[in-house]
Amino acid sequence: MSNTKHVYILKRRRKGKTDYRKRKNILMSRSVFVTPRISDKNVSVQFSKPTQEGDQVVASANSQELYKIGWKGSGKSIPGAYLTGLIAGLKAVKAGVNEAVLYAGLRRFAGGSRLSAVLKGIIDAGVNVPAEEDVLPADERLRGEHIAEYAKSLSEQDKEAYAKRFSRMMKMGLKPEEYPDHFEETKKKIQKTYGVTE
Repeated sequence: MSNTKHVYILKRRRKGKTDYRKRKNILMSRSVFVTPRISDKNVSVQFSKPTQEGDQVVASANSQELYKIGWKGSGKSIPGAYLTGLIAGLKAVKAGVNEAVLYAGLRRFAGGSRLSAVLKGIIDAGVNVPAEEDVLPADERLRGEHIAEYAKSLSEQDKEAYAKRFSRMMKMGLKPEEYPDHFEETKKKIQKTYGVTE
């Protein structure tokens, strides 16, 4: 007869939603924490404050908000993730949040990723979040210059593949080669809409 013990794993850990060790550290620090979520269609960002009654949402943003202010690019790209983080950060600043810690759950944080682009947007909005500068994406990638360069190269090599790959963007009235300029325009609109001027 085997003498094995059954080890119970909490439901949210089994589903890959919660890292309880990180969660405990955040709760013990009593800090506002920011949780980015990246799905197949959207990027969402939430600032929460832990309380005895549960987490209280202080500010949040979703990449769908980008389209309401005229964004024609992808909401889940690196530029889209940055802009969503910027909106969330500006909302948090308005709500009185000056500092926060990043809680990514079980998602692995990789330098130059969409997750780090969200973080860069939050920091640029004026929220102090501890992060090493070298893990944040370069400004060229945030502006979508890599997308514009790829589009230009593809159009020269295969017009049909170019039209298929960027069909949605062009239907919305944006040429992929103009991505960096469109990014800067949208960033200024966000800053104006949420009360921040340069």
